[in-house]
Amino acid sequence: MNALVFAALLVPTGIPGEAPAQHGSGPLRPVLAQYTAPPQRAPPAPPPPTPSVATPNTQAPNAPAPNAPVLNLPEQPPAAPSAPAPNAPARTPAAPNARTPARQPDRTRTPSAQDPDDVPEVPPPFQANVSDPLLTPAPAAPLQLQSWNEALTLLRQRSPDLQAALGQIEVAAGTWRIALANLLPSVSGNLTAQYNVLNPGIVAFGGGTGGAVTGGGSFTPTELLGVGILTANVPVVDLASLYALGSAKESRRTAGLSLAETRRQLTRGLAQALVSVSSTERLAEVNRVNLRTSLERLALAQRRFELGAGTRLDVVRVEQDAQIARRNVVTGDEDLRKARESLGLALGTPSAVGLKPGLELTTLLQGAKATCRTLEELENRPDIAAARSRQVVAERAIGEVYRLYAPTLDLTSSTTALTVNPGFAEVPIWNVGASLVLPFWDGGAREGRLRQARGQLEQARAEVTGRERNIVIEVTQAKRAVQVTQETRDLADRQRKLAEENDRLTRRSFEVGTGTSLELVDAAGALRQAELELVIRDFQYRQAVVDAFLSEAACDW
Repeated sequence: MNALVFAALLVPTGIPGEAPAQHGSGPLRPVLAQYTAPPQRAPPAPPPPTPSVATPNTQAPNAPAPNAPVLNLPEQPPAAPSAPAPNAPARTPAAPNARTPARQPDRTRTPSAQDPDDVPEVPPPFQANVSDPLLTPAPAAPLQLQSWNEALTLLRQRSPDLQAALGQIEVAAGTWRIALANLLPSVSGNLTAQYNVLNPGIVAFGGGTGGAVTGGGSFTPTELLGVGILTANVPVVDLASLYALGSAKESRRTAGLSLAETRRQLTRGLAQALVSVSSTERLAEVNRVNLRTSLERLALAQRRFELGAGTRLDVVRVEQDAQIARRNVVTGDEDLRKARESLGLALGTPSAVGLKPGLELTTLLQGAKATCRTLEELENRPDIAAARSRQVVAERAIGEVYRLYAPTLDLTSSTTALTVNPGFAEVPIWNVGASLVLPFWDGGAREGRLRQARGQLEQARAEVTGRERNIVIEVTQAKRAVQVTQETRDLADRQRKLAEENDRLTRRSFEVGTGTSLELVDAAGALRQAELELVIRDFQYRQAVVDAFLSEAACDW
């Protein structure tokens, strides 16, 4: 009876649909123990449910006994045990202090607690057909290389640097020929015509005076006198010219080494230009792939917004990411055009030059390695050998100045011919002699040349020392750069794979409604950055391989 009264206090509203009983009026009537929500939030109460009978084999644990009224209680612990209705079968007594086990939430039904790929009955991935003018591949270059030999042929024919180096070879050869001419005999002729206006009968020629022959002479010079002088000179002793010939020969060797260094630098520049064009072409392709995926994400966000599953903010975020992808395509195409133009300049042509589609960069680099040879010793590299040769030339220049103080001895011969009357010409003079030149004083010119030669020698020595140090560091860094760039490229490749998987999972989560647009944009940006980073690292690795090989090579094409 006390339990019945306590239940009546818990349910002041009584049975749904009946007016509440007034306190102190009428007999006490039994009511059902039922929790009623506040009137302003509860929906209309349904009619009392029909009692259901469960078989012993199918009855759930803690279920009410057969023929007992069903209690519509909320999922919260009751304040006190409810009293059974009159004439209702008694409940099965529960064990002392026993509690009904709390209802555990079904975590398998929570989409955000699982990998989206493991959610059952998930629609297939969203497929969108996107189009954009920027998805069109970059236009091909006017001239496309098909092999390394073709590039090398163009380089030989059109490279201005190579032509300048070949011109320096000619200059050195001409200098040597001039030095040789100072040691060889020289022959010169001189023809003049003269007329004595004041006294035609007196003829002067060859620094002397001749008169008209009045019968005793064997010939008479013509009044309009023609004079021909033939002079020969044979150097016998000229130490300065002899020493200068050796310096000129060394200068020819210097020019040849400079040409070899120019070829090495041209080969290096050509290989780097080819690597740059190949990398920028790959970068342009990656930018278009990223743009396509960005447009697919944008189509997905717009579709979700149309279906009411997304917001306008999601569309704006993804559209911003698509604009970034478009910008990368535009800047990447400009970088590609610049790389092709740089390759054209390296080949000596004012137009852009590209690579034939399908041509592997590895094949081109193998052609470069076949053209050049690896040096056994670093001292034989053309640039250091040319610097040392210039030092030798500077040292010999000092020796030339010292030999200018020595006397010179020449043998000379001169012959003079005159026009005569009657007849045509006569040779009245043939002189043979020797000339000894003693250079006592020249105003200090030799001293000035000596100081100039010493200064040039100091410059040449400093150049050799600095170049030797730089080459050692250059080769060391080039070899180390190969290892470093290879490791960074491998790390960038792993980073790209992780970013690709992250983007796939994030996109899938966004499709099934468990991911946000911010996560989608962040994953797309990370993947785009990882793709670009991998291309850059691969470019740096290939460039490092070229530099490491050519830092210890000589090219003899």
